Amino acid sequence: MNRISIFYEHIAEAAVQSGLTLEEVCEKVKGFGYDAVEIDAKRLWDEGDTILPLLKKTGLAVNTIYYFYSFGRTEDHMIADEAEIRRVLSLCAPAECKTLLVVCGFLTEDELDRESAAYRTRRARMAKATARMVELAAEQGVGVVMEDFDGVTAPFSTADELLWFLENVPGLRCGFDTGNFQYSEEDAAAVLPQFLPYISGIHCKDRGWTKNDGEPKITIHDRPMYPVAVGDGDLDIKGMLTTILQTGYTGVVAAEHFGSAHQLRDMERSALYLKKILKDYYENLA
Repeated sequence: MNRISIFYEHIAEAAVQSGLTLEEVCEKVKGFGYDAVEIDAKRLWDEGDTILPLLKKTGLAVNTIYYFYSFGRTEDHMIADEAEIRRVLSLCAPAECKTLLVVCGFLTEDELDRESAAYRTRRARMAKATARMVELAAEQGVGVVMEDFDGVTAPFSTADELLWFLENVPGLRCGFDTGNFQYSEEDAAAVLPQFLPYISGIHCKDRGWTKNDGEPKITIHDRPMYPVAVGDGDLDIKGMLTTILQTGYTGVVAAEHFGSAHQLRDMERSALYLKKILKDYYENLA
């Protein structure tokens, strides 16, 4: 059965919110049913000597390392980009991690016009660097995924934009995020079939239109979306996850709710919801 993971940032936030130690939160997270974490490369550079032993002690593995790159900023970008890639790749072996999530860069103001030459040039540079990342990662047995990002300055924030990268970067896979398409006012369930051949990772992010005390994300149509535990929002998480499982997906399913004011509670609720979906799905196959 698929394992479930959680973002390490949620663990760190939960420790601050609850007053518990990181070790106590990790123990609770493991008890909720999580087996792994998604973690920012910056955390590992700054605190890896502390975090990795803590995760191991509490029975948690590193599933994915993600990083916000700055690919393609200059005409001769490949030297700087490859150095950045190699620095992140060097984290994989110590963390025993086999997946990297690439957020390959953000557009400058003069590149935002999707019809402009500046946009096409920057996107092509990002794709070239991402292709090199896929090559270097493969040499270490590491896969690279890209997600739909919830920000207009990311040239992979819509379904068409993300598909362009998947179709033009050989070996690049999709880390499908159920909640980020909503930022662009797209229906994640409706666009999901286009991504099924590429999916190698899932971020189960639910979002609610009803106001709560979490930090809202504003869509391109100026509508606030609020963070919620997976299953507590307005997205058809069960339907999307089931569709992906029906393709034979056996990988990790990550719960995500950045901005939650109640991370410990929401991590528990997310785990209960996702474990039930997985349990019911496999029992129905028997």
